[in-house]
Amino acid sequence: MSLDLNKDIIEEIRSRSDIVDVISSFGVQLKRSGGASFKGLCPFHQEKTPSFHVDSARQSYHCFGCGKGGDVFRFFMERENVDFINAAQILAARCGVIIPEKEYNPQQRARQSEQERLLAVNAEFSKFFCRVLAENPNCAGAQYLRNRGISADVIQKFKIGMAPDGWTASLDYGRSLGFSEHELLTAGIIRKKEDTGRLYDQFRNRVTFTIENEQGRPVGFSARSLEAKPADGRKYVNTPDTPVFHKGRLLYALPQARQGIGRMKKAVLCEGQLDAIAFHRAGLECAVAPLGTAFTPDQARVIRRYSNNIVLAFDADSAGQKAVLRAAEILLPLSIDLKVLQIPGGKDPDELYSKQGAEALSEVLNNAVPWLDIMLDVCREKFVLDSPTGRAEAVAYVANFLKLVENQVELEVYLEKVAAMFEVSSGAVKSALDKAVAMAIRPRMTTPAEPPAAAIPETSRMEVRRDPARVAIIVLLEIAMASIDNARKIAEALEDIELEERDPVVKALNVVINCALNNEMEMVDSCLHDLLIEHPSPEISKLMVKTSEFSSVDRAVDDAVAELRRVRNCSRREELICKLRETADEQERLNLLMEISKLSITGE
Repeated sequence: MSLDLNKDIIEEIRSRSDIVDVISSFGVQLKRSGGASFKGLCPFHQEKTPSFHVDSARQSYHCFGCGKGGDVFRFFMERENVDFINAAQILAARCGVIIPEKEYNPQQRARQSEQERLLAVNAEFSKFFCRVLAENPNCAGAQYLRNRGISADVIQKFKIGMAPDGWTASLDYGRSLGFSEHELLTAGIIRKKEDTGRLYDQFRNRVTFTIENEQGRPVGFSARSLEAKPADGRKYVNTPDTPVFHKGRLLYALPQARQGIGRMKKAVLCEGQLDAIAFHRAGLECAVAPLGTAFTPDQARVIRRYSNNIVLAFDADSAGQKAVLRAAEILLPLSIDLKVLQIPGGKDPDELYSKQGAEALSEVLNNAVPWLDIMLDVCREKFVLDSPTGRAEAVAYVANFLKLVENQVELEVYLEKVAAMFEVSSGAVKSALDKAVAMAIRPRMTTPAEPPAAAIPETSRMEVRRDPARVAIIVLLEIAMASIDNARKIAEALEDIELEERDPVVKALNVVINCALNNEMEMVDSCLHDLLIEHPSPEISKLMVKTSEFSSVDRAVDDAVAELRRVRNCSRREELICKLRETADEQERLNLLMEISKLSITGE
């Protein structure tokens, strides 16, 4: 089934997603600049002076530097590089709006996209594996889970199951549901032997952990072998990458942790599924885990949507320490308040919970240390801190992490802390940081300078200044947005002028006029937000965060309409002159000359 993302649902998501809160959650420090206006440094381009403005009353944003702007949906689309559907689903999950699903009859179901079919495959097999486990309480999987102390409630919450101990049990079940071999192969439920072409079950006789996407829909599985030495050497088998399963973009237990993260104001990032589950069992329902691979930038962006307070709960061994450093490199540029869990005796969270209970796990979570403390431990192992040279090397090492911090306030705090850690001046740390930044930039200086990426879509600001007609339309749009009377006056003045509908600004002007003529001016902001989702326009988003100021509205309207008529008539005159050159008929030439003369006499 697909989602029924209708206009009412879109408006409900928009109304519940305060744009100031959402933008602030991405680390943008917004300061009130009067009334409902806020401003801060733009998250879309580098700048030192704030040019990013947010209007909480109109729930709009606009950057006067790069031109990006729109509503909360547009912000999510731009910031996270996702389409509207994904942005809406993520925002709905954040604000608690349930998007209903469309129901399909059998004929329509047959025409569903491959993605929908794969989602259906995973949903059915999640239920199937859970049922196999529940109906076989004496199987090896059930015994394994009991030994780990995992209760039936936890099994149900996380959709833990058991794949049958048969080479084609899943294949046969999938066929019985009407799924094709191709669909089962694509979904990763079955595999094909390259030499013989024989089909067999991917997760045979393994405990299955259902992997869900952000919307809580099953998209794949992570399956643990119960054998001491699996025949294929793989302790865990994950669903391969599919159109709905991208291992580097998913986080295990995120749907179960979403509310806990919001309640506890932090997210715990674990190494494995059982560690994440241990936190939930302890009542600390804010833990997630990557899927058997190194933590990725895509996963960092996902978790950052929910909290900027992240605690790393990795193993205490050297591999875990390296994982902490890799995660820090990814998370620090995102303005994350990063801490690291330290468990006495090198235990992992699952072991700590199993042996000492929820209180012990809660205590180590509350006592998580800042990432810089871990850096000090690393430096003690890597460098001789008693010597000036070793200390200088340690400061340079840490500076390579500090250069990743983009927030200047955070950076100042870190500089002071590093100076205190190594008993050097903050100036010395700043010097090391400058060198690290210079080294990072230097390789790029040898390559040809690239032109800046288009910051303003569809029409640049220079083009706006060169096009008097477009400037006139923007003036009319600004005036029309100010009041219903203005919009109606403009509608009357433009009755004899045909505007180019392909231009988003013209579309916006028509939207405002239609709202005014239908006595629905309260719908203007919503309609313009919808327009900006499909047609990003800096001119429109700019008007949605600025106050209209005209000494004389009537004169401004008259001047703008006169300019549009002048441009229209100039275009018409050029068209007539072309026809005049092409025709030999004397009467037609005389008629053309009279029309050209009339246009010139009127001065339009």
